[in-house]
Parts: sequence; C-alpha cells; structure tokens
Amino acid sequence: MPRSILETLVPLVGERLEALDAAWEAQPEEGRRPTLPMTDDGKVNVRAFAVEVCGLTQAQEQHFYKKPELAALVNSVAVRQGVKPIGARALTDVIDKAAKDRLGRAQSDRDDLARALAEREALIERQRRTIASLTEQIRLLGETGMVVRTGDLT
Repeated sequence: MPRSILETLVPLVGERLEALDAAWEAQPEEGRRPTLPMTDDGKVNVRAFAVEVCGLTQAQEQHFYKKPELAALVNSVAVRQGVKPIGARALTDVIDKAAKDRLGRAQSDRDDLARALAEREALIERQRRTIASLTEQIRLLGETGMVVRTGDLT
C-alpha cells in the first residue's frame, strides 16, 4: 500500500502527461494546438486535467496545487505546449502588484516634478517683472537723468 498520495499520483499523472504530449507531438508543427485542458485565459485547467484526464475526484485536484512535484510535472508539459502553468495566477498577482507599485512611484515622481515646475515658473515670472522694472528705470535714467528710488522689488 502506498505511503503517500504522491506515490499513487506521480506515476498516473506521468503516464497521462506522456499520452497528451505524444498527441501534441503527433500534430503538424505549424498547426499544433495544446492537448492539455485549458481555461479561457490560456491556463492549465487543473480540474479538467485531474477529473477528466486522470480520472481523479474533484477533491483530489488540490494535490496539484499543494504538491510541487505534481505541479512541476504538469507545468513542464504546459510550458512546452504554450499553456500558462499551474500557479500562473499567483505569479500574475505578484507582477500586477509590482506594476502597481511602479505606477504609484511614477505618479509620486510626476507630482514632485509638477510642483517643482510650478515653483520655477513662478520664479521666472518674478524675474521677468524685476527685469521689466529695471529696464524701465534705465530708460527713465537715460531720458531724464533722474534716478528712481524703489523699495524691495520682490
């Protein structure tokens, strides 16, 4: 009697995967379609594989998620056939979180840059007013010889 579920499932799953892989290999190379059951979004359909292909119960499909040895067997064929492997959603969630974090940092950087730009534009406008005032004072000095006293221009 087998001591663990793996001793029962690994040979069975290996045998079924070999049959599916052989069927995939038998297809013409330019028109090959995956022989592993897939979900609509291109991932391995673990339930269909466990129940329909291997003849297991729905309760036993959990082993494909909990036992890395089983997932690795299926994933090796999945990758070869161009199907997203078991656990692809978890990987996608990690990638989505990383992208969301990068977007958050980019938004923060954009806000900082927008604030710095507004400050620079205000400084440039003050400098333009100062230049205009000084230009007018020089013009008056040239025309009349009169020095104009002003307070702080800023």
